[in-house]
Amino acid sequence: MIFPLPGRPAQFLEVYLEQPYRVSVDGGSFAPAPDAVLVGPSSRHTTRLWMQGLVSTFHIAFQPSGFHRLFGLNMNGLADRAAATIDLDLPPLDDLVALIRARRSFEARVSSVETWLRRRLVDARPADAMDRAARLLRRARGAPDVGRAAERAGVSNRHFQRLFVERVGLSPKLYCRSVRFEAVMDARDAEPRSSWTELAHRFGYCDQAHLLRDAHAFTGVSASRFQPQVQALSDPS
Repeated sequence: MIFPLPGRPAQFLEVYLEQPYRVSVDGGSFAPAPDAVLVGPSSRHTTRLWMQGLVSTFHIAFQPSGFHRLFGLNMNGLADRAAATIDLDLPPLDDLVALIRARRSFEARVSSVETWLRRRLVDARPADAMDRAARLLRRARGAPDVGRAAERAGVSNRHFQRLFVERVGLSPKLYCRSVRFEAVMDARDAEPRSSWTELAHRFGYCDQAHLLRDAHAFTGVSASRFQPQVQALSDPS
């Protein structure tokens, strides 16, 4: 199965326990994925996955600034890309991956990872107003006011922009766009009878054309091609 990935706000660690995916980036040829990858938020469709044989992965999703807090990573370098964990020169991350591989059941992996994360948080950068603002923008799933988020964080708009890119990877505006588009696609999956006009209004788009522009920006194609079960982006007549 070949699966195209849209631009999305998620940042996560993925460890392949059986046969890794094969990956094509920006239309290139398919090549095996590394054994473990750290994936930053993406602003566009860059990647296709080719899944074949036995697929078994362990996936850890993080809060918007989670990588930065735990590992001190400048997330601007991880935007729109997946990096092999072995190439990041982060011994704690290597230890986490090794821990996951050493456990033989899903339950054991979850228990060990939770223990590891609790210990790691003791030495992690403390959460501050910027981290809380990023989490609120992630949860909003609509069209939040970035200026108000900066005000709540107690910093200027310019400083908020700089810190957000460093800690999250995308600009606040682009990140919020990706969060909103993801929310629309999730809602369409959950409510396939909903019209695109209805979803556009529900999630704060000016109109359906505005949603269509984001669909093209984040998937590279129309939503009808990205989701085969959808025949058209226009409302049914």
